[in-house]
Amino acid sequence: MKTFNYLQSLINEETSRIEVLKYIELKNDMFDKILDSGLTNIEIIYFSSNLSLNKNNINKLFDLEMENANINLLRNDNCPEERLDEFIALKDKIYNIAIAHNRSLSKINIEKLLKLNDTDVNISLQFNNLL
Repeated sequence: MKTFNYLQSLINEETSRIEVLKYIELKNDMFDKILDSGLTNIEIIYFSSNLSLNKNNINKLFDLEMENANINLLRNDNCPEERLDEFIALKDKIYNIAIAHNRSLSKINIEKLLKLNDTDVNISLQFNNLL
């Protein structure tokens, strides 16, 4: 509990709030407490770029239906495969570029992205060393 109280004091300070949301290693029930703390939309977008999010956390953030947060979540290596499939099916260029930056893409999803024949998506896949 002391860790969370310290976190809460950091989050209440405007200058470090976003940095804490992006980089804190989420353990136990910290995610839910942070998400329920009244984050602004901007703070949720930064929180969605936290690399320690697990699949359950990612799904909860997807449920908020925030486009910019979704982009960050699709890039996360822990993003559930079914979410990647769901967003590839949308055939949205921005989402596909974000997905192409996900380092844990399956071969099937790499092939789906390649079939789009989109230069920007292909460049992202190459940048990610997936080709």
